[in-house]
Amino acid sequence: MEESKKTRVRRTAEQRLADLEKKHAEIVERQRAAIAKIEEAKKRLMQKPSVRKDQAEQGKRFARAAYALAPEWDYRHFIAAVELALAEDTETLQNRGEKLLEEHGKGKRGRRPSKV
Repeated sequence: MEESKKTRVRRTAEQRLADLEKKHAEIVERQRAAIAKIEEAKKRLMQKPSVRKDQAEQGKRFARAAYALAPEWDYRHFIAAVELALAEDTETLQNRGEKLLEEHGKGKRGRRPSKV
């Protein structure tokens, strides 16, 4: 029987570097695919009727509160107010906004909600 001695082939640094780069590219591609899958699931959730209904209700509450606070303002005034508010602390703005929505964002009592 012939015995052939197996010799170990040493890879160069360039070959190892190329393999690492290939492995990195494969991992990045898998991550992109996973992120795309998550984004698709998120998009499907946002299209559910219950979510759309909640968003429509939030929009109505915002419109009611905005009209109650400043009936003469239009979208230009609100954009300018948002730009000024960006300099403020977000947590205090959020707390104040929630309080104002509670006060002014509710519909009138006794009215039936419209079908959305």
